[in-house]
Amino acid sequence: PQQAYNLLNAEEGQPALFDPYYILILDCRSAERYKESHVVTARAAVTVIHPELGCLIGSLELQKFSIILLYAEPVGSVTARKDSPELQRCFFQLSALGMDPVILLGGFSAFHALYPFLCTPRMVLLEPERHTLTIYPSEILEGALYQGSVAQASDYRIIKNLHITHVVNATANCPNAFPNTLCYLRLHLSDDSQQDLVEALPLASSFINRALRAQPAGRVLVHCSLGRSRSSALTLAFLMEHRHWSLLHALRWLKERRACTAPNINFLRQLLTYEEQLFGSRLSSLEDIRR
Repeated sequence: PQQAYNLLNAEEGQPALFDPYYILILDCRSAERYKESHVVTARAAVTVIHPELGCLIGSLELQKFSIILLYAEPVGSVTARKDSPELQRCFFQLSALGMDPVILLGGFSAFHALYPFLCTPRMVLLEPERHTLTIYPSEILEGALYQGSVAQASDYRIIKNLHITHVVNATANCPNAFPNTLCYLRLHLSDDSQQDLVEALPLASSFINRALRAQPAGRVLVHCSLGRSRSSALTLAFLMEHRHWSLLHALRWLKERRACTAPNINFLRQLLTYEEQLFGSRLSSLEDIRR
């Protein structure tokens, strides 16, 4: 479910979900349950892969989609017995057409339990409708650590739906959005070749760690302007220090969950120095992390 959440909220220039050909999501449950609620932008599978008429979308059209995601209900549930043949049929028909469909682990129930705000009874297919969708921060550690933009950090619906309790604000000039309700670490950072992170990296790492280890555990949102460079540097520092990961491993983990991750070269050099301080030697090289 976390991977599906991050796919739905991916951003590269603009939110990926705004592109009708970014992801094709097929709901392989009954028509009644589809109408009750489904993953946002999902189509009823029968409207694309008909049991008698076959695939109703041409293979050239199918190839335009970057991702094809199928879901039903989890194996073992009562409804799964009815859904399973439909899911298998769609999977094998798409595979026979040369597609590489992915099945959502845990099915709709698991996704809805974690992300009810990304489920809807509405059909959202056309581009104008897609532009009304709320795009959420990336989930870096499940139910714990998120990374995003200042716009997302200023949207109270996002804060409420993700149950955010702590925020690291790494922008140069944007004020804390909800100082009376959330706990903030305010770092005035610029995304340039002159910005020194020597104090910011351990401060952010410690703040995130304390929030996640609190009783009850907090949820942290790290943000800068676009959620790409400054916030990435701070998230990487935390993963290195408290997950005991090399910079290269932490960067790969982060990019898998937030594809637009792009700390500037100045920040990467300082993170390499931080890695050396943490582990006593340099485990990653600049060439490796820039690939």
